[in-house]
Amino acid sequence: MGVVVKSQEARHSKAFQAMTQVIERKLAWELLEACPDAVELSDLDGFILYINKAAAQRYGKTAGELLGVDIWSLYPARQAAHRKTVVNKATNSGLPVQFTDRYEGQWEEVLICPVRATNGNIEGIATYIRDITRQIRAEERLKLVSLQMLTSQEDERRRIARDLHDDIGQSMTAIILDLKAIHSGMLSGRKDAGSQIKETIRIVEDMMRRIRQVFYELRPPSFDTLSLTKVFEALCSSLALSTGLRVVFSSQEELPPIPNVQATALYRLVQEGINNVVKHAKATSVWVNLECVDSEVNISLEDDGQGFDPAQRPSYSIGLQGLRERFVMLNGSLDVESAPGKGTRLYGSLPLARPDGS
Repeated sequence: MGVVVKSQEARHSKAFQAMTQVIERKLAWELLEACPDAVELSDLDGFILYINKAAAQRYGKTAGELLGVDIWSLYPARQAAHRKTVVNKATNSGLPVQFTDRYEGQWEEVLICPVRATNGNIEGIATYIRDITRQIRAEERLKLVSLQMLTSQEDERRRIARDLHDDIGQSMTAIILDLKAIHSGMLSGRKDAGSQIKETIRIVEDMMRRIRQVFYELRPPSFDTLSLTKVFEALCSSLALSTGLRVVFSSQEELPPIPNVQATALYRLVQEGINNVVKHAKATSVWVNLECVDSEVNISLEDDGQGFDPAQRPSYSIGLQGLRERFVMLNGSLDVESAPGKGTRLYGSLPLARPDGS
């Protein structure tokens, strides 16, 4: 009796194992069908033995239509030749080969793997294809933004160098000439040295204001020691003095704490915005407003200048594009509104939370 029971248990165990294998194979095929990546299995001559739904859609056909089809016939001649070379490399080495390719205008990451039979011989090729178009375009966009930022930095360096040469260099030359005149007058006993000293002091004061302006442009003051409102008041006053524009700044009475990275982006918007107003807008007044609404900090900069047609991309938009990318990287937005004869308005918005969600 015990032998019979044991035999029954053995049969049940084998049946269970067989059923498990069937379920596992069924599950594996279902997973392949549900996979968003293209999966293909072909023999060594290139005839398709299996193709999942994603791969069939990639060729614009159904899986049934593609079974038994020569896979190389689905590619342009040059691309088919390249893939044959890669397959030969995989079969000769017995190792997977990965590469990036383009198909029908899409970027793809392709992995070609040799498939071995139970005896160890390579009898087929499995191909996994993932669409990486969005990733490639994001990388290209990042490269473009990096190039734009480098261009903006170089433009800013040239502008600062020009300002240092034109303004501060001329002021230093004037100071030297005045001091020489004062020294010469003292040696000859002239009585007007006092007025010349006053003029020299005025030149030094103007030069110090200009140097302070350059420092403000290079690096904003610490937002840890001054409130954001005070920093922006000082910035707008400084820009008004240096540009001759009427700059009106307004802000709500109390602002919540704003992280430095967001505060710096807002600061740069005002700098770049007023710099563009001076160069291109032919305006007399600028209004800057800072406020926080619904856990977002918003800033607007509006001028009464000549405006422009947004459809006609202005040459100075590279700087604004760099600013827009900075706002986007901080999960915010930057919009430009303008029309010929109606001035220009910049509007930036940033979440108060850091980009990592903290």
